Amino acid sequence: MKTLEQLSQTAQTITNLRPAYREILDFYKEVFRVQEESLKDIQLPPIMIEPDLLKIKQKNELPLIDPSEFLIDLAAATRTFSDVCGLAQDLAPGLAANARFLQRSLSQAAFDLEALFSALLNSHEKSLQDISQLLDVPVNELSLFGHLSMAPSIGTCREQLEIYLAGMPELQKGYCPVCGNPPNLASLDQDGRQHLHCSFCRHEWKSGRMGCVFCKNNEKDMQHYFFNEEEKEYRVKVCDHCRRFIKVVDLRQMDREFFPNLELIATLHLDMQAREKGYANEGAGRNEVSHSSQ
Repeated sequence: MKTLEQLSQTAQTITNLRPAYREILDFYKEVFRVQEESLKDIQLPPIMIEPDLLKIKQKNELPLIDPSEFLIDLAAATRTFSDVCGLAQDLAPGLAANARFLQRSLSQAAFDLEALFSALLNSHEKSLQDISQLLDVPVNELSLFGHLSMAPSIGTCREQLEIYLAGMPELQKGYCPVCGNPPNLASLDQDGRQHLHCSFCRHEWKSGRMGCVFCKNNEKDMQHYFFNEEEKEYRVKVCDHCRRFIKVVDLRQMDREFFPNLELIATLHLDMQAREKGYANEGAGRNEVSHSSQ
């Protein structure tokens, strides 16, 4: 099991390689520490799936649950929200003012944090806009703080739900078999096998390397990579059929521990390059903040 010390060492290794990411990695390293500590306090009943419903989902290759069905330990998530806001004040200058306001508003019960969580879980854009206007805080910052605060609860639910996948055939789909969300990262293990990482619940599942992970288009002329010779562990795969991209981390080219969340942060420049080329990834950016916010 990987430890917080290993995470800190990996963050330092990446910082030494890419000094431009120092501030943002310092912030997220502490966020991940707070999330890990929050896991100890979470108390949630297991999400149960009836056998008949499970069979239907298996037969039709459907995800186990909808994101709206995840359970959130409100007390633990509230503490994490306040802690993340505190970290932003100390380590993310671009977020500090709104983080201070949100932390103060939370302590004064000036807004309903549960309503924010519900809006995010249900992808209810109108509710998010209403909360944003009420607080005068941009939607992307509210979403960032909300997702980071819910992450320990979502991870706990995911671990419970993964039991239902045991013994099931690997579907190798372009969406998460737990919650149906798209991946925001792919990795190649030491044997060259590809794994996808969910942008929402962080479940990891195997995927074939041929074709687009999203639309499954397999035409060679439609599939391309771009990469930098100085960053041999990274490449970006793009599809000209659906105009989407996925970042790929080749673990065979790395001599550090692999923490998907850290690699997502340390490759924000690749997201920018892909978008400049006209490609998109709906899952990318859900839990990250741009350099401009630092």
